[in-house]
Amino acid sequence: MRRFLDNKRLTVAAPVLLLAAALAAVAWLDATTGGEARPEPYLGAIGTPVRGTYVPPTATPPGAERTPRPRPTSGPLTGSARQRDGAREVDTVLIIGALQEWKAQHGSYITTNDQIQTLCAYKEDDKGCALKDILGRDVPMDPLGNSEGYWYQSDGTNARIFVNYEREIPPEQRCDTDYIDFEDKPSIVCADLP
Repeated sequence: MRRFLDNKRLTVAAPVLLLAAALAAVAWLDATTGGEARPEPYLGAIGTPVRGTYVPPTATPPGAERTPRPRPTSGPLTGSARQRDGAREVDTVLIIGALQEWKAQHGSYITTNDQIQTLCAYKEDDKGCALKDILGRDVPMDPLGNSEGYWYQSDGTNARIFVNYEREIPPEQRCDTDYIDFEDKPSIVCADLP
């Protein structure tokens, strides 16, 4: 019978002791904080730092390489007119990217004083030849190998690239210019860069 009473006292005493320990902990915390409970300020309240949105890092696979850049046409390209016009489109994208990179680095486009000139047919005279530093290789030439495939015009703020295609270009897609050297070229298309 004595054993029964000892177990009964333990069953009652254990929860009472735990409750007393919890109350003692609350009293101690109350005494150390000055008795005042302050909730965390709401997000965006004055004086609270606002955290940016968490963006998890992207995994880069081992051995990853840079995205290949289009290669400029380096000389005469055999094949059909359609294939050569495709090469002209790739070259145009490459030239536009190089001009935008130039503007990002220098604050303005390479200026031709708003005059139209070949992009880089005359290495000593053409301003577009400076793009070689951005491209890390020669500036693209027309796929037929002639010097009059690409032209450039810029006032430093805006730039325009002219491309002479072999296929017939609808009148509404042609470049609107009165440049006399383009009169015999019915397939001139231009790309404007702001």
